[in-house]
Amino acid sequence: MERIIILGYDVMTYNGEQPNCMSPKFLSTIHSASDFYYSDSLEFYTNRWNNHWALYNTNMYNNYAEKKSVYEIKEDRKIGKNYNWFYIIEPFASLENFFGNHPFYNEFALNNISKVALDEIVNGNGKLLINYICDGGTAFQTKNFEKIVKFTKENNIDDEKVYFIFADFELKNNLKNLGVNYKVMDYSYNMLTKAQEFDNKFNNPDFSYWGNDSFEPQFGKVVPTPTSVTTPEEFIESIGKDKKDFLLLSRHWKLHRLLLLSHLHKLGLENSLVSWDNKFYIQYFIDLMYQYDRNEEFGKLVTETSSLLDVQDLTIISGFGFENKDIYLNSYLSIVTESVFFQEAADFPSGYLSEKVFKPIGHCQPFILAGPAKSLEYLQNRFGYKTFHPYIDESYDAEYDDFKRLELIKIEIDKFANKTKQEKDEFLNNVKNICLYNQKLFLEYGKSVNKPLKYNSEMEKMIKFLIGDNLI
Repeated sequence: MERIIILGYDVMTYNGEQPNCMSPKFLSTIHSASDFYYSDSLEFYTNRWNNHWALYNTNMYNNYAEKKSVYEIKEDRKIGKNYNWFYIIEPFASLENFFGNHPFYNEFALNNISKVALDEIVNGNGKLLINYICDGGTAFQTKNFEKIVKFTKENNIDDEKVYFIFADFELKNNLKNLGVNYKVMDYSYNMLTKAQEFDNKFNNPDFSYWGNDSFEPQFGKVVPTPTSVTTPEEFIESIGKDKKDFLLLSRHWKLHRLLLLSHLHKLGLENSLVSWDNKFYIQYFIDLMYQYDRNEEFGKLVTETSSLLDVQDLTIISGFGFENKDIYLNSYLSIVTESVFFQEAADFPSGYLSEKVFKPIGHCQPFILAGPAKSLEYLQNRFGYKTFHPYIDESYDAEYDDFKRLELIKIEIDKFANKTKQEKDEFLNNVKNICLYNQKLFLEYGKSVNKPLKYNSEMEKMIKFLIGDNLI
């Protein structure tokens, strides 16, 4: 495939590029760990420094990019070879590391840019690209992003040379509110990766997302686990069978999750499939929950016990590779508790959606989404998914007041819980075509991930965003 964008790197080794803006002190670790194959260095790096990477290379552009040293780019410009290129910085895991707000990573990453790269951006054809697609939500504060604004202003980098590709649909407006006109695109790595996982499983029953020697930063080595995904035929066949009302999967403790679990507790947990693991117990969240819901019976229950469905230890799973169709086939409706919900005090509200909302889409299940305001609107307008109004009153999605949005969600939960079995089955029949449509679209996204550009709509949008419509 012809290369159509150029990425520039400060450090190019005989075995590949190293992440831009990485502190030089880590180069010897990367060399010892992997002979400069950066993607193979995580386990060794984590053991050596007791922290995972702050920066990495996604390799998402490999099929479309030529990679060059910034020093080669400088020499090319000297002899009149002028071309546009991108100095790409890719934060890994929490953005707090990138911004230098971590006890270990205590320096703003952009301060590690080489003088050569900075000069080529300011005076040449280079552009600054911050590419953060693997996570979101954390560190979304004005004071953090003002560090980027300050850096570009102090170094005379024009706004038009600064590009952001983030998994966040609110970022563009937030940056405008800071008085800059950076170029911003939202990109859902979580949706595409989850869709690819489902499509692979449909086409290969033996497919496993994790290999035998996989390593994940949150819990170390991953043990491959048998997975299953719901087929359209299984979904249709399940309509009319006995089911639990709701499926609510909860891992890390957060206020909105505890409040919704408490609400289901009041409705009778025996009527739902729910998960929590008290290994994630943090008293702060119990105390916070009691400020809004003094359900001490539930507080004692969630603190002293765990509720586990298909996975017996929630501390050793991630959002990818641990699918079980049975919990979806045996429940009517998912209550998706996204990573981000409460933002009433946020001065830089996040529009991050993780893989969580795409799990019921992949399993042909209707859902109520407890996430940032306008999340459903985003799924509809950005990706073409359908949601469930009027069968579910989705006016909650337009409510920016977090507690009002939560109360509207509880109202819809109560409405469904009070239906008869006949009415619940009728509900599924009413929304089944939406579920089937969404799953089909979801799998099409998964199929497109590794296809040539003209068949890969999301990558085509991203390349056009970077270089315009003049694709080779």
